Amino acid sequence: MPSFEKYLTEVAVNKHLAIPSEFLQHLPDSEGGRTITFPVHDVSGKVWKNFGYYIRKGGGYPKPVFQNDWRRYVQDKRLKPGDKIIFRVERNEDNGAPIYTIAAQKKIELFGSFCWSSEF
Repeated sequence: MPSFEKYLTEVAVNKHLAIPSEFLQHLPDSEGGRTITFPVHDVSGKVWKNFGYYIRKGGGYPKPVFQNDWRRYVQDKRLKPGDKIIFRVERNEDNGAPIYTIAAQKKIELFGSFCWSSEF
């Protein structure tokens, strides 16, 4: 199943998350400069109905970013720079339709070493 992992930066936490360009082929088709929204399921079962992405122009190549419910997701999960997200595209067993899922892992320090906890 297609997926990507990202460690969050200040920009990702406070504004939008850059999506790897090669992952665009797994997202709903872009319609020009418009924001495309689609539902994303988190591991707790909550559905974020207005996850969105758009493609920023400039720099010689497209720069896709998550926005809309992305910010709400970050706030709800209390994510910070250094935390990690895993975004996947699964398939509905009945009809093969894509199901977009996201999970967060919080960076924690234990006895001087860092590790990541699974989403709560």
